[in-house]
Amino acid sequence: MIVPEDARSRLAGAFAASLVERDSQATPEQVEQAREKAYRAPLLMLAIGQLESGDPDIDASERLISAGCAIQNILLTAHAIGFGAALTSGKALKSQALRTLFDLAPGEDALCFINIGTPHKRKPARQRPAVDSYVSVLANG
Repeated sequence: MIVPEDARSRLAGAFAASLVERDSQATPEQVEQAREKAYRAPLLMLAIGQLESGDPDIDASERLISAGCAIQNILLTAHAIGFGAALTSGKALKSQALRTLFDLAPGEDALCFINIGTPHKRKPARQRPAVDSYVSVLANG
């Protein structure tokens, strides 16, 4: 679902409400940081998955993997044409404020936000784990 500019203030309110819902002691600065997340990218989309509903012949894990593949294709396409793109997640995705704002039905889950725009600065590369810490080989015989 695309989040247009004129709906960003409502999303900012949902982010703030989500933070206060989780942490009633959040400082005004923390609440403002939560609100700011709604304005970070010129194109902002929410990926929504039907993980517990939908076609009963398609397992929820297959729907989740398919959604992940579609999101990755969006990110790769954006990068290929010269934009910066990233996904963001966080605890707000599970909040009642966000579910209400996006009118999520039972069985629908907010998976992540997809952010696309022109980056102003690049984040430094993070240390990644070695491939062999994730990949194994089935022993022969």
